Amino acid sequence: MGYFAVCSFDLAHAGPDDYEKAYAALAALGLNRKLVTALGNEIALPTTTTAGEFSGNSVGALRNYLTDAIRMAFLELGFHAEIFVFVSNEWAWGQRST
Repeated sequence: MGYFAVCSFDLAHAGPDDYEKAYAALAALGLNRKLVTALGNEIALPTTTTAGEFSGNSVGALRNYLTDAIRMAFLELGFHAEIFVFVSNEWAWGQRST
């Protein structure tokens, strides 16, 4: 089954290089800073937000996998972070700018 996951995070006492390392760790897990619309346009997500589409057997199992994998990746990088992960098997997203 297909799932959509969103990760929002905050790093304590971190600089720009730390955030780039965090984004790279998240990208390795399939969570990216940009999404592609149904029309093929690429949009940037707000700062410290990443998202991706995944396959899996249950929403809870994917949520647990991602939260654990993100936590371990950030710990390995020496980060103190707040991490929020949302996973759904039915979604619609939109983007607007002002």
